[in-house]
Amino acid sequence: MQTPPSSNDPFDIRVKVDPAVQFSERGEGSETTFVASDSRTGKFYRFGNREYHAASLMDGEHTLAQINEQLRKDGVDWSAEDVLKYARELVQHRLAHVQPDAIGTTETDRPNPNDSRSHDRRGSGQRVLGWMSKVLSQRIPLADGDRIAEALLGSMGKLFQPTAIAVLGALIISGVAVVWTHHDALTLEVKRIFDRGLWLSLAVLWCLLKVIHECGHAVCAKRLGVRVGKMGVLFFLFAPLAYVDVTNAWKLPRRRDRIQIALAGVYVELIVGAIAAWIWYLSPVGMIRHVSAHVFLLAGPATILVNANPLLRLDGYYVFSDLTEIPNLRDQGRKRLLAWIERILFGIEMPQCHLSGWRRDIAVIHALCSVIFQIAWMMGLVIAIAAWAKGLGIVIAAVAVTLWAVVPLVRWMCKIWTTPGREGWVLSFYQRRLLTLSSTLCVVIHLMVVSASPFSRRVPVVVRYHGEQIERAPVGAFVAAIYVTCGQRVERGELLVELEQPELTVKRNQLADQLAAASRKAIQHRRRGELAMANALTEKGESLRRQIEELDQQVASLRIVADRQGQVTSSTIDQLHGRYVKLGDEIIRISDPQEKELLAVVSEDNLIAFRNAVQSETAAKIRLRGGPSIQAALAPLHPAASRRLPHPALSASNGGPLPIEPKGSDGQMLVSPQLQSVIPLDVMTSMKIKSGQIGRLTIPDDRSLVARLNDYLRERR
Repeated sequence: MQTPPSSNDPFDIRVKVDPAVQFSERGEGSETTFVASDSRTGKFYRFGNREYHAASLMDGEHTLAQINEQLRKDGVDWSAEDVLKYARELVQHRLAHVQPDAIGTTETDRPNPNDSRSHDRRGSGQRVLGWMSKVLSQRIPLADGDRIAEALLGSMGKLFQPTAIAVLGALIISGVAVVWTHHDALTLEVKRIFDRGLWLSLAVLWCLLKVIHECGHAVCAKRLGVRVGKMGVLFFLFAPLAYVDVTNAWKLPRRRDRIQIALAGVYVELIVGAIAAWIWYLSPVGMIRHVSAHVFLLAGPATILVNANPLLRLDGYYVFSDLTEIPNLRDQGRKRLLAWIERILFGIEMPQCHLSGWRRDIAVIHALCSVIFQIAWMMGLVIAIAAWAKGLGIVIAAVAVTLWAVVPLVRWMCKIWTTPGREGWVLSFYQRRLLTLSSTLCVVIHLMVVSASPFSRRVPVVVRYHGEQIERAPVGAFVAAIYVTCGQRVERGELLVELEQPELTVKRNQLADQLAAASRKAIQHRRRGELAMANALTEKGESLRRQIEELDQQVASLRIVADRQGQVTSSTIDQLHGRYVKLGDEIIRISDPQEKELLAVVSEDNLIAFRNAVQSETAAKIRLRGGPSIQAALAPLHPAASRRLPHPALSASNGGPLPIEPKGSDGQMLVSPQLQSVIPLDVMTSMKIKSGQIGRLTIPDDRSLVARLNDYLRERR
């Protein structure tokens, strides 16, 4: 038999859609869609009208060039490259195959024994990627979902009746209303959910809720006549997740039925969350109330964020795809987004989009949002796994980065490198552009790792009076007289307040009597020659004399005088007359409004950066809360760090930036040691700001961007 002549024209290839692929029409909406069911794998693929029309022409008899010509005659605005790419996608998904005896078969389509090594290398690479993907995700079927759905249909099936949907919908709304009106109390439960001691119980609750979620999908599908596949456990990053196979739902012709099945799991979980919300509201403080709050958080907000999110390829994605009538939404949107990026970076002409009108824009917007969201989502998962599982977590993180970032990036770069056209002397235009962009990216990454960050560090500051005199009660006493008022100007040595403590005078007189008696007895014993007794009484007299001196000092301290010139700034001084003040209670403050200073509190992490900023002698920018922005020259740090709270306004309990912890009966102390720097202010600046104002002082950041991001993530954990 004579071998047909070979051809180098790929459009002479004949492609035939596999007979196992069956198409069914979806006639709802403004655009007809088709679902391709592969009976060999049980997978379903959605096609638009033009894709289906092109696939129907791939019968193994017509070449791609003939199919392209027929599509043009039928009004389908596809280029020859679009037809070739579409045929390649069908072959890659094994929905079609190239006819081996086609006249248009090229030399590269025929098996070549010399290429066995390259085939082996590609096969080995695919096997390695397959093993790596199994490390991240493993699906284990456990039971026949159809039988379980049949058993639950009698009980759970009633949830999907129209009357039940209306009643339970009202229940869900009422549960949301209860939580909304009592969100302050629920916020406390939200803070406790991150307690590590509760992780095990939360994991158990999460697994139970996900089983209920998947049962909702299965029962709803069975109720609508869809055969349910296997049910089992999906381990994603070693986290157990229940799953159920309801892919046969694509056979349903009505869009609302498919949407109902997709939302059934979220619907059932929201019912559980609403019941938990009411139990939380009606229960007294205790374990039942605590567990109910956690069930609501997992079945309500967590489910909406994950399962109902259209940016993840879960329930919300399929609902959004059905509502917009965009088949293969993610694939088409990301291909269009990638083509848009290639056009900007390399000037590659964008191919004809299979979507038209607003659907094309929606697909691109969805692709962009989903890529950004999933990058942030996956980065969080990778960092959490790496921190939680230590060495094993680092291995898993490396595998995830390889599969999700490195492999797709390498494949995309190979595609650009091998793109024909626009040849040059040595390298093509696309290859030169790829090398330029790669080099630029490497330089940017190097700068992010090595160079100092262009952003700034922030140091908390508080405004206070310079040299302020703060007088506190030396003992527990009554305020007998007040000689000044708030806002009054006083001079140094002026009497401000007099306190009264009669017990001190009585006690001093008693000690004076004891001292006099001891002196007389000591003289008598010395006259009798009893020197030992005389010396003992003399020592006792010295002790009494010291106690009297201390009492005299306390009595003298009851008269509070001004140690400096200034103004009375205590707003409550006029209310203290006749009242009893305890030891340490503040009585009066004397300061000068024209003399203020900034107290900067510097953590150990910012120590070196702050010292460098001081040495540079550049004015720092300070932004005060509720006040103007000012500039001031930095002052050196005090040498010793302390955990003592430097100013009450800086405490986190008062709305400040510094975290504190109890210190027994002495008050509060800082969680970590802090250094201090006192920055003087000029008269004009002092008059514009108020004492007690807190703010942020910015200094240059000596860290790289990567180090800054690492520190931020560490603080968040």
